[in-house]
Amino acid sequence: MKQIYMTAVPYLLLAFSGCFLIQTAVQAGVVSPEAAAVASIHQENSQADATGTAEVAQPAPGSIFPAVVAKVDGESIFGRNLEILVRRELAPIGNPEWKDLREDYRGQLTLAALNILINSELVYREAIASGMAATDEEVKAEIKKISDSFGSDAEMNAALAEQMMDRESLEEDLYRRLAANKYVENKIVKNIVVTPEEVAKYYAENPNEFQHPDMVRTSHILILSGETSAQNTLAKQRAESLLERVKKGEDFAKLAKEHSMDPSASRGGDIGYNTKEQLTPEFGEAAYSLAVGDAKLIKSQYGYHIVKVTDKKEAGMSTLEEINDQLKAFLVNQKSQAEQAKLINQLREKSNIEILIPAGQPLTP
Repeated sequence: MKQIYMTAVPYLLLAFSGCFLIQTAVQAGVVSPEAAAVASIHQENSQADATGTAEVAQPAPGSIFPAVVAKVDGESIFGRNLEILVRRELAPIGNPEWKDLREDYRGQLTLAALNILINSELVYREAIASGMAATDEEVKAEIKKISDSFGSDAEMNAALAEQMMDRESLEEDLYRRLAANKYVENKIVKNIVVTPEEVAKYYAENPNEFQHPDMVRTSHILILSGETSAQNTLAKQRAESLLERVKKGEDFAKLAKEHSMDPSASRGGDIGYNTKEQLTPEFGEAAYSLAVGDAKLIKSQYGYHIVKVTDKKEAGMSTLEEINDQLKAFLVNQKSQAEQAKLINQLREKSNIEILIPAGQPLTP
C-alpha cells in the first residue's frame, strides 16, 4: 500500500525524540532511504515515574497504549496518536507484533514517539498564539496534492486506513503541521544568516567531505503506478506521452513541476548529484547509461520515471564554487537545528508536562 505523502514536519519535532530511528525524507523510488539514530531521551522534571501518582487512563480495546498518555498544560496527548507514530516506525520492518519486540526497544519507541507528540503540541500552540494558523486554502491545496497522487478516492481512503487515519484526521493533522512549519520558517529559518566567509571556512577545514567518486546529476518526472492493471496502463501511457514531449524539446523542469508526483517536482525534478550506489538499481542503471541531455523511461516499484541526465562529474574534489549553494544550505540547516533546540527547550521549561504512562518502562498490550 502506498504511503500518504505528508508535508515535512519541522526538524525540531523529530530532533529531540530520543533513541529512535527516524526515516529521512527521500525521493520516492530514487534515492535509497537512510535512518538517523538519536542518542538519548531527556525526561522532564514533571514526568511521573513508574510508581508515580499520575492517573493512567484505561486503554481502548485492542490498543497498546492508554487513551491518554500525557498532558501538556492540561491538554491531552492521546494514546491513539502515539500508536500511529509507533506503527509507522514499525512498518518498514514488516509491522512485527508489539509483544514480539524486545522490551528495551518498545520502551525506546514509546518515549521517542511521545516526545514527538509533546514537541508538536508545544510548537503548534506557539504558532497559534503567534497568529500563524494554517488557512483553509492551504490545507485544501495540500489535500489536493495528496489526492492527485492516487488513482481514486477509494485508493486514498485505503491508504489512510492502513495508517490508522481517515480524511478528517488527515485534515486535522495538516492544519497542525502547516501551522508549525509556518511558525518555524518565519521565526527561525528566515532569520538565519550564513556569510560567504563561513562557507569558505567550513570548506577549507573539511576537505575530506568534498571528495567524491564518479557522479551524475539527474532530474526525473514520476508518475505513480496504480492499484489495478488499468490504472498502471494509464500511468504508463501518461509517462510515455510526457517522454515524447521531452524529446520534442519541451522544458523538462516545467513538465516536472506540472506533472511529477515526487517531492522533487518543486525543483523541476532535480535530485542533484549522486553516485550509482546512492540511487535505486533501476534509476542508477539508467542514469549511468545515458549521455548528458538524454532522457529515458524506466519502471520502478513506485511507478514510471522519466529520467534525464543533466551533468556528469568525474571522481575528484568538488570546488567551492561547485558546492557553494549546497554547503550554504547545509550550514543554514545546522544553525536552524541549534535554534530549534533552543526553542524546544524554552517551550518545555515553561510548560507543565505530565507523562501518564510509566517513564522508561516498556508497555505490553
